[in-house]
Amino acid sequence: MLEFVTPADARDQLRIDSDADDRWLALWIPAVSASVAAWLKQEWRLYVLQRDSSGVVVTDSSGTPLPVLDSDDLPIVQPAVIAATLLELASQYRYREGEGDNVVPSDAGHGYVLSRAATAQLAPLRRTTVA
Repeated sequence: MLEFVTPADARDQLRIDSDADDRWLALWIPAVSASVAAWLKQEWRLYVLQRDSSGVVVTDSSGTPLPVLDSDDLPIVQPAVIAATLLELASQYRYREGEGDNVVPSDAGHGYVLSRAATAQLAPLRRTTVA
């Protein structure tokens, strides 16, 4: 699984200036990255997409959009995905016991995976689902 932020990015976001939370970051960066990917439902939505000269998204033979690759042949992650990952890490770091922004509203039932701020960043990228 691709991690959407580096430990250095997370430390900057969380304003951590020691290695005291390295274990926490090693656990939570991949966990939050996986949650962000799961929330978007389709892997290709995580990435900046290739477009042809007329602006149409390029797809493979099965119709799946193709991501733009960087110089290391890794897909370039959407800025909103990076932002949502950082927001979710901040929420999980601040509210480690599940309180605050991580509480599911009593009238909402269950199914909340991400904080409201992270969800707001990702909403434009997500495929809608009808229950």
